Amino acid sequence: MKKVTVFILSCLLTLLLIPAVFAAPANGEEQKVDVTEELITMAWLDRLKIESEDKAFRLKLGGTFSFDWGQINEDYRVASVYDSVQDHKQEVRFAKPLIDLKLYDDYDFRVQYEFVGKRGQFLDVWGRVKNIPYIGRLKIGNFKEPFSMTVLTGDTGGTMMEYPSSAVFAQSRNLGIQLSNTYLDGRINVAAGVFNKAGYLDDSFTTGQSGVDLTGRVGWRPYQEDEGRKLVHLGLGYSHQFLNGNNQLSSFSPKVGSNLSTIKLAGTGSMVADGQDLFNFELAGVWDQFWLMSELSTAYVDRKINKGAFFYGYHVDVGYILTGETKPFKSSNAVFGAIVPDKPFNPLNGGWGALEVALQYARTDLNDSSASIKGGVQDNIGVALNWFLNSHTRIAGNYIHAGVSDRENSSLTNGEMDIYQCRISFYF
Repeated sequence: MKKVTVFILSCLLTLLLIPAVFAAPANGEEQKVDVTEELITMAWLDRLKIESEDKAFRLKLGGTFSFDWGQINEDYRVASVYDSVQDHKQEVRFAKPLIDLKLYDDYDFRVQYEFVGKRGQFLDVWGRVKNIPYIGRLKIGNFKEPFSMTVLTGDTGGTMMEYPSSAVFAQSRNLGIQLSNTYLDGRINVAAGVFNKAGYLDDSFTTGQSGVDLTGRVGWRPYQEDEGRKLVHLGLGYSHQFLNGNNQLSSFSPKVGSNLSTIKLAGTGSMVADGQDLFNFELAGVWDQFWLMSELSTAYVDRKINKGAFFYGYHVDVGYILTGETKPFKSSNAVFGAIVPDKPFNPLNGGWGALEVALQYARTDLNDSSASIKGGVQDNIGVALNWFLNSHTRIAGNYIHAGVSDRENSSLTNGEMDIYQCRISFYF
């Protein structure tokens, strides 16, 4: 009954949002309506925007809404440990409304809330001061730590529907303060901050067991031409995380590439540690319709009693845009953005949107024999077909083959899964 209810709600919400497919102006031009004798203007481009005539005040309302469907098949080895999951599944993946406020050109504020599963949570709750001499930007609140190009790119610009397994080493959002700036005409990005390590924003205030993260990232484009249609990006991220021993355990357990499955093929188990050091190395590039994004992540866990443990993971994503567009690269924070079609979907005018094909290989090694930890080696191979109907609608199809080997800390030592899934997303 619950599955049927979720499926019906998903269909209804999809039908309600279908008009958004045709909401974008065909030429990408902003549409405006004066609402108070030209003192305040309402506009629509990528999201609803309300602004004063002198643009000193700008309020934007938007969000991301996604619905997933899929088929999950596992082999007999996985089925012998977990309940059989060979079934059609669907879910409202997330609904994340947001409010952006800009005051003059120097102050930004954002509030974003996520409705997902049985629990909602605040995602971004932050304020930022820009254009500070010699410093650049100061950001305070709850937001993503500056670590991992994949995680910072987020949902709309990502390759697959979910992060690669190697992203298990990356922190997401925490409460903190960050300084950031760009140099050499935007070719170098630097960001560093101090964060309170907690799973949810409210935990930062209610839990006395939170640790502290010192996290930074630097990115450099040694080659960049043709307004970003050709570039090479190199990046380095580092995070030292202070942990509170028995009160805050460390563990790594990646997803299989789908939120429709709760199965974890690999995992270290809980480790009592005083801290851990994370490194992330980035290599990315764009050459007209072709693009590449790859990362190597490492983690050293300083265990409290036993010998320290070392783990690593990497992923390589390559893609090609069949309709001729170039994958956008945002130089301000060195991440990829969602593809914007040259011809938004409108068959009456000959527009069919943008079509992207991509491949991903990810490997995460959670074995360290010297530390007596055998969490397994997980390999994922993924194929993605992404159809961008316009600047705020994406339909994604994924095939993922996930497998684990050489695991000894679980009754699942080896096993494989095949996942077929699709997603429709609306983002404003």
